[in-house]
Amino acid sequence: MGRLARRFAGAAAACLLVVGAVVSVDSTPAQSLPRGERVEFPGGLTISNFVMPNGKRAYCIEVPLSEPSGYISEAGRVGILPGRSGMFPAWGEPAGMRQMNYLIDRHGQNGDAWKAAAVQLTIWRMRENFTGGNVSLNQKITVLQSSQRGRDLIAASDRLYADAKRNAKAPVDPKPVTGALSLGADPGGQPGRYRVAYPKGTTSLTVRGGVFVRNGAERIAVSPAEAAARYIDLQPGAEELEVTGAWVAKGTRGWEPKLDIYNTSSATGAVGQRIAVTIGSSVGRDLTGVFKAVSQDTREPAPPTASSLAQPSAELGETMTDVLIVTPPEGKELQMWPDAEAEFTAYLQPEAGAQKYDEAWRPVLGEPYEAQAEDPDTGAALWREWWAATDGSPLLDRAGEPIPVVGPDGLPTSGTAADGTSYPVPELDGNGRAVLDENGAPAYLTGRDPVMEERRDPMRWSAEEIEAMSPAERCTAQPVHRQAGTPVPGAGRFSSSPVRVRSSGTIHWVERVRSGGEVVHEGECGLANETTRVGQPGVVTQALPEAAVGEEIYDVATLSGTFSPETKYTVRFEAYRAPGAADGEGAGAPSAPPIGPAPPPAPAPEAPVCNAENIIFRSEALPVTEPGDVRSPGLTARWEYGTTVWWVETLFADTGDGPRAIQRGECGLENETTRIARPAVETVAMATAAVGDRISDVARVSGQISANDAARWEVTFRGYRERYEAIESSAEQRESGAELAGPPLCTAENQLFETGATEVTGPGEVRSEEVLAQPDWAGKVWWVETLWLVQGEERIAVSEGKCGLDNETTVISAPEVVTRASGFVAVGDRVRDTAVITGELSRREGVMHEVVFEGYRGDARATGTDAAECTEENRLFATEPVPVGGPGEVTSPEVTALPEYGDTIWWVETLLMREGGESLELQRGRCGLPNETTTIQYPEVRTESAGTVSVGEDMYDTAIVTGALSQREDVEFRVTFAAYGRAASGELTCSPETEIPELGDPEGVVVAGPGRYESRRVRTTPEQVGLGGYVETLVMIEAGERYVVRTGRCGAAGENFEVRRSEPAAPARPPLASTGDGTLQPLLIAGGLLVAGGAVVGALMRRGGGRRGRIRECRDVAELAEPGAEPSGDARRGR
Repeated sequence: MGRLARRFAGAAAACLLVVGAVVSVDSTPAQSLPRGERVEFPGGLTISNFVMPNGKRAYCIEVPLSEPSGYISEAGRVGILPGRSGMFPAWGEPAGMRQMNYLIDRHGQNGDAWKAAAVQLTIWRMRENFTGGNVSLNQKITVLQSSQRGRDLIAASDRLYADAKRNAKAPVDPKPVTGALSLGADPGGQPGRYRVAYPKGTTSLTVRGGVFVRNGAERIAVSPAEAAARYIDLQPGAEELEVTGAWVAKGTRGWEPKLDIYNTSSATGAVGQRIAVTIGSSVGRDLTGVFKAVSQDTREPAPPTASSLAQPSAELGETMTDVLIVTPPEGKELQMWPDAEAEFTAYLQPEAGAQKYDEAWRPVLGEPYEAQAEDPDTGAALWREWWAATDGSPLLDRAGEPIPVVGPDGLPTSGTAADGTSYPVPELDGNGRAVLDENGAPAYLTGRDPVMEERRDPMRWSAEEIEAMSPAERCTAQPVHRQAGTPVPGAGRFSSSPVRVRSSGTIHWVERVRSGGEVVHEGECGLANETTRVGQPGVVTQALPEAAVGEEIYDVATLSGTFSPETKYTVRFEAYRAPGAADGEGAGAPSAPPIGPAPPPAPAPEAPVCNAENIIFRSEALPVTEPGDVRSPGLTARWEYGTTVWWVETLFADTGDGPRAIQRGECGLENETTRIARPAVETVAMATAAVGDRISDVARVSGQISANDAARWEVTFRGYRERYEAIESSAEQRESGAELAGPPLCTAENQLFETGATEVTGPGEVRSEEVLAQPDWAGKVWWVETLWLVQGEERIAVSEGKCGLDNETTVISAPEVVTRASGFVAVGDRVRDTAVITGELSRREGVMHEVVFEGYRGDARATGTDAAECTEENRLFATEPVPVGGPGEVTSPEVTALPEYGDTIWWVETLLMREGGESLELQRGRCGLPNETTTIQYPEVRTESAGTVSVGEDMYDTAIVTGALSQREDVEFRVTFAAYGRAASGELTCSPETEIPELGDPEGVVVAGPGRYESRRVRTTPEQVGLGGYVETLVMIEAGERYVVRTGRCGAAGENFEVRRSEPAAPARPPLASTGDGTLQPLLIAGGLLVAGGAVVGALMRRGGGRRGRIRECRDVAELAEPGAEPSGDARRGR
């Protein structure tokens, strides 16, 4: 009997399984979630997750309830797990919610079945706070503890929980980089090399005035992972090194304490476990910025240059001076001579027959000799007269000296000589008579001696002496004045003391500078600017020192001295472009290179050259009649003249045989130099901007620049998308992750825009035209400015910025939009989309933002693939624009999920910026994204007609509604019924011609939820005898509009009916037909077998003592009453 009972029970169980399978297939909606990874354990326990339409794995959060195998509805993104009345409370411990989000995201999405089972178990245990208060969870843990595999899962759950507590951290917003760049000389001491250190977070460096040693470019990308340094080689001629850079700060990834929760039901319509889906990890947007520039004066120390400018002419008895001109070195840092003093020396040029002079400007005399003195006024020879005796000898005084005729008082003397002779002695003739003079007065005897003096005649230069000397020797052969000790503390003009002119001729000045006892500068003798002419015309010139392009430049000659009336004088001016000055070089050259061991020694500059190859201007010969200023004709400074123009003047004298140059200026003198200033341009672009902002660049123009009749200035700006030249990276770079990009490229291929020309009228800031930042410009925009010179019809690009400089970079940030549409709804429910906007939005005045949501008919098979298409052909609706006040959530207007929308709606959001009547699309979502997909669930309807009836019996149809129905109060569902007659051929056609209105129910029955709904019953009449069929229609009514949800199939076997004539002896009526092509009768039979078999099996099982049934991870409601064993302490607490 026991064996028979067991065999019968086995057969009955098999029958039950077959029938149960059939029922399950017929009743499970198509929208049920498929299982994902699953693990089976001894004792009949299976733990699995479930797969959402977007592929994400969902996990059960309510262990006592049935599995989620039916209708799904969205509960929302929440920070608290909702409770169940009478079963368990809500649970929202923030750390725990964060840990659940972390576990499902990090460990529950990788397709690992074991990990998935451990995640599911951990979530159940966390929900119960690792206590033993939940009978269903206790039962599962007891089963797990009964096997090693189960115990391993509990241990894995403990490890996951510990990992979550340790690593489930909140996201941290990035903080700006606060470090700074540091620039200094190369620690190794290599000349011209510098080192820039940068902090962690630096992404690129830009240098002006040098190139990076590593890549030979002005910009270099670096790894932000660590602080480091790069080396820079100074570019030749650079006076300053400036470095700036860009940085990025990244936030720390983390997990929010939120989950997406969905309500579910079982296949039978019972309440199922809610399921949770991770919202994933998140991190704040990157912060970017630009470092403050650091700079260093890189000019090499160098001594100054010196020249002099002497007084051009002077007259005898007047004074003359020389001026030392000390100027800083071009392009270098002034290193002044310490304790410098100036010395001025004047040299009188020797001429044949001219006197010679000593260093005090005194004549040089020959050997002494005796000669009769002469009267200084008349030039007559001088005599000494004395009184004579009768013999003609001189009368002597007591001292033995001849007695003078005239005494000191100017009167004739008289008296007695030493020999006793009285004087004066009268002169007697041969007769002894006194001789009378022409006036009749007595004549006296006198005598005379010549007055003698010692003489030294001035020495004179002979032609032979002069011919024997070289020009340099002749120039310095005769110094006549020297003055020393004039302090020279720095750059400037230092004049000698005036010295009186003591002779005519030509004076050549030579200046010297001494420092530390050494001569550090010595002028060259014989230069025109160092010459003073005495008693003859002289000229000194002063050119216009500085001018801007387009301005007039000129030279001024100042003439002085004596002009001969028989001579015609003219002066001519010439201008020369300094070699190399077209490249921004060139300057007034010193009169002579520095000499001597000046610390530090400077290389001697090349001598200036003024010849036919570089002449740019020559004036006419301008007549000069008297001392004064003569201005050269004006010359317009042009760009091609370069930055330095040297003037040279020539003074001509014409005595009748043609003009002869009597003085020509020197080439390259400081006072004869005009510097044509060229503007310098530095630019600073907006560092950051949002899409939709108006961005601009600012050019800071410095130097001498002005708009005039001959020259106009303009600046234009171009913008480029970030792009680099591809290079082969080195092994070191590949290992460090830095410098993987080549030099920046600014070409037509990546140019975004070019502004119009902005006029430049002078130094200062020039702002570009504003450009609207377009959505596809997000990222770095490189600005490059061009300075234009307009000379007449010619337009010259005179300066262009570098590509990819950090200070010329605007980082455009685009708002990011993440959307989350209603996931699962029943037909008739309201659906919506939510856009979460992060990032920057333009805050310009007059600008507003809005989001438009559109819905498209989708195909679930194409969701999440490139095959998804959203076009005008499949567009279902577009909402009214929703204003956006700033970053945050924006929810669309609600839209009713109409039956005509199908089972899949793809949402596409469009973020717009409006300004006036113009709109700009900032971002448009992708078509068919899983998180932008709404799945519409529809109820299932099957029907059972009354089958075969006799005349006089009731005919009706029954609709069996299962699945999802909207619970909105303002939406009504009705099922209507239409009856159609079958033709004699047996074919059923459902058309107005074949409809049997009296058997139908066009008003239908209100459908409140799943269940059986019967049409109105109609008493059949003889006129209705025959074959026919029903067609049911489920409609939805909203705001008076009717929408067809489901329509039965015309001719379905289960909807057939027959009205027969009444026959008294007719056998019992056969079973009613049902939809499903005649499957109702087998199901009824199977149902009978279920009942009978269940009773037998129950009796046998009671008799055999019974066994535990199979335990499922999401229990049926029918299993709630099963007792479960208490779990172990470790399982309750968690490890």
